[in-house]
Amino acid sequence: MKPILSDLLQCPVTRGELHKADDNHITAVGGPAYPVIDGVNCFLPETLRAQGREDDASQSIRDFYQTDGWEVGDDGLYGDSRAFLDSRPIARNFEGHCIERLGRYFAKGGKYILDAGSGPIPHKQLLPYSDAFEKRVCVDLSVQGLRAAREKLGDRGVYLQADITQLPIRDNSVDAITCNHVLYQIPEQMQKDAFLELWRVLKPGGIAVIVYWWPNPSLPRLLGRTAKAMRILTGMRGVPPNADGKWPELYHAPHSPAWLKAQAFPFSYKLDAMRIMTDAFIRDHLSEDWRGHSFIAGVKALQRIAPGYCGRNGQMPAIIIRKE
Repeated sequence: MKPILSDLLQCPVTRGELHKADDNHITAVGGPAYPVIDGVNCFLPETLRAQGREDDASQSIRDFYQTDGWEVGDDGLYGDSRAFLDSRPIARNFEGHCIERLGRYFAKGGKYILDAGSGPIPHKQLLPYSDAFEKRVCVDLSVQGLRAAREKLGDRGVYLQADITQLPIRDNSVDAITCNHVLYQIPEQMQKDAFLELWRVLKPGGIAVIVYWWPNPSLPRLLGRTAKAMRILTGMRGVPPNADGKWPELYHAPHSPAWLKAQAFPFSYKLDAMRIMTDAFIRDHLSEDWRGHSFIAGVKALQRIAPGYCGRNGQMPAIIIRKE
């Protein structure tokens, strides 16, 4: 049997070659068989059993994104967006700006870009990340999310239901990695393993952009004081939370910048700013008028002028790793 994507894929348990057994299964010699569902190669159950992780602290994440998280409602929004995001244009435009800004790291292109925790690729601004690559390798816990990603990418994608701490991907095989809001949602004791796993599959000369979350950053507090001053001076106010919204309790275990610095990683990194404030901040403080838009313009300028400072002290850093 001919190996499947032999320059990219391997069995996550045996590390051997994968072969097509039939239209509904792929298999590894001397290893398990894996189902193929709607073009998605499903490695997750076998991987979790091999690690003894059928049930762990992050089970709530898997449950949410297999059900409501990537379900599209009548409003056209994913359950994830309805639960956590401010739907007003001021918030969505800021999100899009921040996503587009990180796209510059992928301009070099190559054969494979790994989208680790891709879901359905929920924001249109994420799609151009793979424009300069032959294939986008989408990895996620949710078959539902990967099916939606396949509708957007078609044959330009490779779709893997897999665990980010034990990827079914060969060493040094992907040219770039984008990983957005994923690592702090896996068990805290396994996050170092996830960083190392992404490093393992990255080619020499490749780049990884990992969007993370700091637990107690200082910049949002400073911005909060500025927003409160604007409330006093101009009357600017945000909007109340949606009382009917669903707010699932999901596992969330971000480490601090000190933890990241203390790890004995085989790589160096720099910090950039994905975004220094959350949707909840925008909802609570900013109005959808000239006052709110002026505040956003100032935040954009700060992120552009001082990306390292904003990455260290803002809410959502972009951890930039280059494999020399």
